[in-house]
Amino acid sequence: MDIVTLLLLSLVTLYIGAWVFIRRNPAAERRGIVPYGPTIMVKTQVGKVLVDKLAAPRRFWRAYAALSKVIVFGLMIFITGLLLWQMTFISNIPRESALGPQYILGIPGLNPIIPIGYGIIALIVCIFIHEAAHGVLTRVHNMNIKTTGLLFLVFPIGAFVEPDEEQLSKAGKRERGDVYAVGAATNFILAMLLAVILTFSLLGGVQASYADNPVIVTVSGGSPADMAGMGMGMVIIGMDGTPVETINDFFAFNGSDPGDIINITIVQRDVERNMSMVSGVLIESAFSGQPAHESGVRAGMLVESVENVTIRSLADFNAVMDETDPGQEITVGMLSHNPETGNWDPRTFNITLGEGPLPKGYLGVTTSMSGMGVNTPDNVLGFLKEPYRNSETPGDYVMDSLRFLALPFLGLSPMPSELTWLFESNGILQGDSFWIMVNLVYWIFWMNLMIGLTNALPAVPLDGGFLFMDSLDSVVKKVNRKADEEERRRTVQSITSWMALLILLMIIWQFVGPRL
Repeated sequence: MDIVTLLLLSLVTLYIGAWVFIRRNPAAERRGIVPYGPTIMVKTQVGKVLVDKLAAPRRFWRAYAALSKVIVFGLMIFITGLLLWQMTFISNIPRESALGPQYILGIPGLNPIIPIGYGIIALIVCIFIHEAAHGVLTRVHNMNIKTTGLLFLVFPIGAFVEPDEEQLSKAGKRERGDVYAVGAATNFILAMLLAVILTFSLLGGVQASYADNPVIVTVSGGSPADMAGMGMGMVIIGMDGTPVETINDFFAFNGSDPGDIINITIVQRDVERNMSMVSGVLIESAFSGQPAHESGVRAGMLVESVENVTIRSLADFNAVMDETDPGQEITVGMLSHNPETGNWDPRTFNITLGEGPLPKGYLGVTTSMSGMGVNTPDNVLGFLKEPYRNSETPGDYVMDSLRFLALPFLGLSPMPSELTWLFESNGILQGDSFWIMVNLVYWIFWMNLMIGLTNALPAVPLDGGFLFMDSLDSVVKKVNRKADEEERRRTVQSITSWMALLILLMIIWQFVGPRL
């Protein structure tokens, strides 16, 4: 067990012991230290003075709250529409590619894509400003704050402001709406500011070396590339003596038969060396229930031929498959690795192609060259520096925005240390310090946007849910003027409850749909 894992286990053990002690000790509650679900809440009076000072320019905060309502209602429409749109195709995602339930929670360490260090700092920042915004508008409208404090879940994960709930419930809809809206809106505004700082200020002058060459960004475990020692951050500049100057050269290279040993010339951290690996188009995944998997094809096999055409490259494979039709039966030759002998044994499969998203035969597989996922340094930098450089239509902007958010899912977090040697900054910060700052700014942006969007959902007990409920009450009051207050309250609660249930089901469907 490494020292970091041992330290984390020790901290978790100490935290659990502290949580149990606090739960059983009435003296801790009298001192404002109480368990709150799995967290420990430390209540104080210290932050109330600071909140009062921040709330002093009341005219500014009222204007800010009005803007916040517009922002939150816009986010509410966007995120609800996005969930509805995802429902239309989520069941088409292969089971093997479906996200697990651990991705629901934005807690560093539990969510596998959120790094613990950057994630904890980002979570503290976004929860602090979220709760501070609620507290300021509470005081702007002369409502009391009971306590302020910190939340711990092994590490500090944020701050909180506890308003007087009775005063808040009795306040007018406008005042309540101001308090509800500013939290999510402040997270969103900060996220947008950080995105501008990241793309223009931090990355504006960064240049990429080997800009158009293929650089390895992922390597599949157990693949020929993995067995050969290939890894993230290696730039491919030659294959079997043939120069590779662009990523298209890499995809089109067909100088060797599948299963043969190929010599690869790579550069890593400005050191050039030669490596050898087995060549071929690798089946990265064969989706359960799809034609290839049903015929016996499995991940880890190399494609030897399709319809007696030897497949030496990804370009060869795509060219042959482009000529097929749904329902057509094809013969596919595969090479299967034998770990006992180290050989790649030939196998033949007869596969009836299905219908896929494109007008050609569908195998239901993903492929790579020998298990290497490649991109260009210019593209990797462009994901961060110019996320909209190829955007033309509104749909392009939406998809490129989602890609910018999905960088951690692509193995870019957003810039792994294995890739930073490819880029040079002309700013004050250089080297590791510069990329630590880039990653920190990205994760603070990412967490703020996620918390802002989540809290904008029209589902109680989220801020957007309470804002939706008050707005719905105003609509019902205008539409059904004859309804008394109790009848209107029941109608609003019923619609709000059904909306919250719908939102919950749409979120659950993201994880369940691909598995059905």
